[in-house]
Amino acid sequence: MVMKHTPFRMCISCKERIEQNKLLRLQCKNREITPYSYEGRSFYFCKDCLKNTKEDKLAKSLQRYCKQDKNNLIKMVETYKEKIFNG
Repeated sequence: MVMKHTPFRMCISCKERIEQNKLLRLQCKNREITPYSYEGRSFYFCKDCLKNTKEDKLAKSLQRYCKQDKNNLIKMVETYKEKIFNG
């Protein structure tokens, strides 16, 4: 029997290594947080971090990837969380 390799990726907030299919893959494109569009750089968040972590901590994690002001990132994280969890 052939064993399949399961890729693991790191959540940029909690730094935990988790199976890739259990993470959300996002990117900063045109100064917005968007789902990964298969072009450019991306990053991963675990669903627990998005649900339970304060926007301030998530924005701090995103500063490296989005290269924006922390206050702008906090607003983007709030709107993105609302999109994911409220539809």
